[in-house]
Amino acid sequence: MKKFFIIGLGNFGFNIALTLVENNCEVLGMDSSRDAVQHARDFISHAIIGDASNKEVLESLALRDFDGAIISIGQDMGASILISLYIKEIGIPRIIVRAISEDHGKILRMIGVTDVIFPEKDMAVRVANKLALKNAMDYLPITDDYGIIEVTPPKSFVGKSLKELQISTRFGCQIIGLKYPPPEGVSSGIDEKNYKIKIAPTAHDVISADAIMIVIGKHADIDRLQGTH
Repeated sequence: MKKFFIIGLGNFGFNIALTLVENNCEVLGMDSSRDAVQHARDFISHAIIGDASNKEVLESLALRDFDGAIISIGQDMGASILISLYIKEIGIPRIIVRAISEDHGKILRMIGVTDVIFPEKDMAVRVANKLALKNAMDYLPITDDYGIIEVTPPKSFVGKSLKELQISTRFGCQIIGLKYPPPEGVSSGIDEKNYKIKIAPTAHDVISADAIMIVIGKHADIDRLQGTH
């Protein structure tokens, strides 16, 4: 079982903790707010009140055998950097920190933080691309040029197999999965767990009218695919 230490149990930190627990991970959460800790105790493995910017407090927790630490403490950039440095010195192999600015992110990388994330920026980019791309149901950026996009199939794709469509040859991208609504046809959001997903479809899989294609490739190539009638 993987073990993670989460510092900051506000909305972002709490939801990461909750998801890790749901995926059978052990989670130790810490926050200076008694209310935040009391709330988290009902949902995660362990939650304690403490000041993570105090190195002695961190060293008293026996964190060396943890797989990773997630630092999410709001707008206090100075405390975030200091805590990241202490966690690095303790020896936790993976450190994920929520950054509030590009300069904050640069400093975090300089001291050896393994993952710097910008939740608000990342979500804004994801939503904007989802809105801008034709027929896009969902969007996940990989690099500036590449992404994974869920799209409804063009009419000309319906009833044809992937072998017939020759997606990689014609468009330079790949269909890595197909998503289907519940068998009973009940309307449901694209992220609902009751959707059936087939990962790595074969050349013989046929695109149905209600299917959603999960496509990976360059944005320009996917845009060409989406422009097909």
